[in-house]
Amino acid sequence: MSPHANSIVLIPELMSLVFSHLDQRSVARTATVSVLWAEMALDSVWRNVDDIRRLLFLLAPLVAEKQSGSHLLPGHIFRFKKGATLNWQSFDRYAPRVRRLQHDEAKRKFIDSSVWDDMVKAKRAGHFLPNLQTLVWHAMSAENQYGSLLFAHSKVQRISIQLHRSSLTLPYMITLSTLVKELVDLELKSDAAMRDVEPYVLPLLRCSTLQRIRAPIFFYTSSIFRQLSLCTSLRMILFSKPAEQGIGDRADVAIFSPDLPESAFPVLEQLSFSAHILHAAHFIRSAFSPKNISFLYVNVAALDGPLAVRNLFSTVADTCKALVEFHIDFVVCPYAPIVSPPPPLTDRPSINTFQPLLSCKCLTKFEFRWDYQLNLTQDDMEELASSWPRLEVLLLHCQPIPEHTPSALTLEALIPFAQHCPRLRELGLYIDARNVPPPLAHYTPAQVRSIPSFRSLKKLSVGASSIGSVEPVVLFLSQLCPLGCEIVSGVRWPDAFGIALDQIGILDNRRLNMTEWWVRWTDVGKALPLATKARLEERERVVGWLKERMGGVVGMGGGVGAAVGDRAVNQLQAQMKDLQAFISG
Repeated sequence: MSPHANSIVLIPELMSLVFSHLDQRSVARTATVSVLWAEMALDSVWRNVDDIRRLLFLLAPLVAEKQSGSHLLPGHIFRFKKGATLNWQSFDRYAPRVRRLQHDEAKRKFIDSSVWDDMVKAKRAGHFLPNLQTLVWHAMSAENQYGSLLFAHSKVQRISIQLHRSSLTLPYMITLSTLVKELVDLELKSDAAMRDVEPYVLPLLRCSTLQRIRAPIFFYTSSIFRQLSLCTSLRMILFSKPAEQGIGDRADVAIFSPDLPESAFPVLEQLSFSAHILHAAHFIRSAFSPKNISFLYVNVAALDGPLAVRNLFSTVADTCKALVEFHIDFVVCPYAPIVSPPPPLTDRPSINTFQPLLSCKCLTKFEFRWDYQLNLTQDDMEELASSWPRLEVLLLHCQPIPEHTPSALTLEALIPFAQHCPRLRELGLYIDARNVPPPLAHYTPAQVRSIPSFRSLKKLSVGASSIGSVEPVVLFLSQLCPLGCEIVSGVRWPDAFGIALDQIGILDNRRLNMTEWWVRWTDVGKALPLATKARLEERERVVGWLKERMGGVVGMGGGVGAAVGDRAVNQLQAQMKDLQAFISG
């Protein structure tokens, strides 16, 4: 091996990158190569500890007991082997390497409190994990939270914890806030309503260094926002994933009206909150005005009419000039207030509703989720696409509550976005694909040239869209979609979506149709890559043949022959453009 090669493999950053692509066992084996490799390999193995038992095994053997009973969760509880002496020499060799520690009792692996007692009794000077930066501690009870305090200190900047309705939670949170004085990133998880745990959260929200917070969708109450406004370094207020971190109670945000000073959130870049449409509009145009945010996520607590939605969009367009990403999200699930029967089409969001947002030329991502299908036409798609040339992601309510009336949009609704949005990576529309437009071969060459294919599309989301025969849809999409484009169908939270349909009385064949359409769209997704690849190969073959023909004509002599050759070349060039457009779509 050359000296240059030796110098490359000894660069820690490069070796860390290599180790990141290996599994833990393979990384551990590299420790036998050399002393230097051993140090880097051990750093990689112990950097992220996602099972705290790995760490505790360094101190002493663990024994497991199966716990059960009416007052206990099923699972195994671990404690140190009776009479074992804690091996601090082994522990201290690896503990400084740990940067992230995760303990999640949802996996039904519990640590007995005697373990923490034994560690505290034998504690020496310094922290157990002196270089720890991230602490994830999801305990199933308030009593089990206290073990995390053994590892919390001033170097810990990121914390994810679970909240419990218990008298033990407040003293725990107060102690934790005194230990993590340089907290930057906070994530909250809880199955409880915010009104039940709100006093417990406030101590951690008084940290002046806090830059990002993530919480369930109904946790950002008016009181929480008032407290967060005092965090002058806060840049991001985000939602956690609902299925993983809980959701809270919608009633806590029924009235959302935080009274904030004009100086609130001086560096805020990303803003998320849950509220009624009218409350959201009032909040954005209040004395506190999020002028500098680039990301806005409004979870809609209750639906309102098109005029209220237009008013919100107008407020956002006038206030948030730097907006790049915008989400309006109404989640169809059991607890959502859904109107039944559905409103008439004229009382639903239309192109007039979205009109104010068309002035947001910097918008690159827009997501709009509602209840029933929108009042949009093919011409409206042309207006939307031509107004947002920088668009990279557009999800325009492709998962509505099913109705007997089909969507007014067909597969042709995709064409304007292929024409006007060259950066589009993900597109979601609710369409009726039972009547497929004629193949592009039926268009004139001039028409075909005006329908370019998508350049960057990675995902086409069709949600609950209807579909007839699979083959015509595949042939049409193969003319528009690039190779590798994924077809995404179905709805979010399918079980919860089904329960919501039960509650509003949708028990007929509409739900069976959704299942059948999902199967057909899945078949489209399987067949599309093959059809697209075949079309691309045919285009390359024809282009190669035309180049050979042109080469022969260009090789003709001068004089009259040259003039004839020029005309032939021009004709072949025109034919090439027509054939290329015909083949590529």
